Amino acid sequence: MDKSFHKRLCELACQQSIIFPVVFFVAVELSSVYCRPAFSETWSSAADSGKWRLIWHDEFDGETVDVSKWRIEDAALIKNNELQYYTPEDVYIENGMLVLRSQKRFMRGRGYTSGLVETSGKVAFKYGRVEVRAKLPKGKGLWPAHWMLPQSGKWPPEIDITELIGHSPNTVHMTLHWGQRPEHKLRGTSFSGPDFSGDFHVFAIEWQPDYIRWFIDGEERFFIDENIPQEPFYIILNTAVGGNWPGAPNSATKFPQFHQIDYVRVYAKEIPGKFFLTSAAKNGSIEISPQQQQYDFNSKVTLKAKPAIGYIFSCFSGDCSAEYDTVEIVMDKHKTISADFIADPDPPELLSAGKPVKASSQEAEDLGAENAVDRDKNTRWSSAFSDPQWIQVDLGQKYLIDSVRLNWEAAYARGFEIQVSDDGKKWNTVYGEQQGKGSTQEITQLNAAGRYVAIYGIERATEFGYSLWEFEVFGRFIETASAQEP
Repeated sequence: MDKSFHKRLCELACQQSIIFPVVFFVAVELSSVYCRPAFSETWSSAADSGKWRLIWHDEFDGETVDVSKWRIEDAALIKNNELQYYTPEDVYIENGMLVLRSQKRFMRGRGYTSGLVETSGKVAFKYGRVEVRAKLPKGKGLWPAHWMLPQSGKWPPEIDITELIGHSPNTVHMTLHWGQRPEHKLRGTSFSGPDFSGDFHVFAIEWQPDYIRWFIDGEERFFIDENIPQEPFYIILNTAVGGNWPGAPNSATKFPQFHQIDYVRVYAKEIPGKFFLTSAAKNGSIEISPQQQQYDFNSKVTLKAKPAIGYIFSCFSGDCSAEYDTVEIVMDKHKTISADFIADPDPPELLSAGKPVKASSQEAEDLGAENAVDRDKNTRWSSAFSDPQWIQVDLGQKYLIDSVRLNWEAAYARGFEIQVSDDGKKWNTVYGEQQGKGSTQEITQLNAAGRYVAIYGIERATEFGYSLWEFEVFGRFIETASAQEP
């Protein structure tokens, strides 16, 4: 087929909803250890009488954790007087399950290690049903939890789907937090049943604008209809060790302990005349405008494929086939669309590693700007707790700046600019962000040129400063630049 005709046909398929048949082959392997419950690809068997459509899930059937869905923590978080270091070494896939392992061992100033994953910066949703099928660890000092926080970075509110204190493995806790920091209010309940470390159980919430219901194994155990959060949340799965609530482990606590998660599923409620758009992208992302959980019949949505650094766009597939990186679709039914990316045969070079760097301030002596360009994800730069703040790197000569990767710690920027300069004095803003979500951000296709690159923080997302594990600048050599120092 002529390529230009093929592109036009693909474009028409998106705009006019011509359906190209797509066949999916799914292989299911049954574990000899347990049997996974029956699962509908579309609908939940929720206790609520309404239908819930699956909009996001992870069955953990791959060989490794899907980092397009989860961010894996690598830090000694300072909260609740906890004793663990969260390390990616204790997060892995085994027998079709996500495993968060807790160990008694020394790492980076902490006497224990454990695992934490979250969807922050990957996916957040407003309302819906969340199901987590898990087998929880037990023992004095263990604190497994499935919970949710606002993508905005504010606290409270907080939704605790389930928490367990390891010395009471027969009791789980369900809680809603709200109010204004530093003062906040909470309301919750506890449920005592079987030993939740002895087998898998399904912990769920149904969150709607006017209520939240908590379920354990399909039975409603708690209901609240006041102070309901009205903003997008992300999911966190973790096991803390120690802390104000469980206390420290004792000599009877056995290590290692394993928090096993069989699946995580997110559903949205079916509304007549409304349609869902489910998107997926590996080695990149899809920018959706307008971004909504449900769309009216025949409403138009624009999709823009954005490759990760080192990749280029190939095509859209699923309910829209196209070779253009920007398409418009018509929502006349529920649609599932994927963006496909391939490795860039001429990827940009990492320019910033080990280069001279300086910042407007630093929180402490060991949190200097040089930590952000040392390629060590366990060291970080952290600024003073005020706005504005900046960090800049000297690349040594002028380059074509292609992209920037920002690996934020928990204290990230909601509003910031990327600026470039030839002399470190006169700056040109090449990118602006007002709704930053933290985690790892990749800003591509900058199409700028300069010797100096800076991140200028305008608004912090938390009460703390700006904190970066890594600040990476990618680009290409300009042949004539070597002899032209600014």
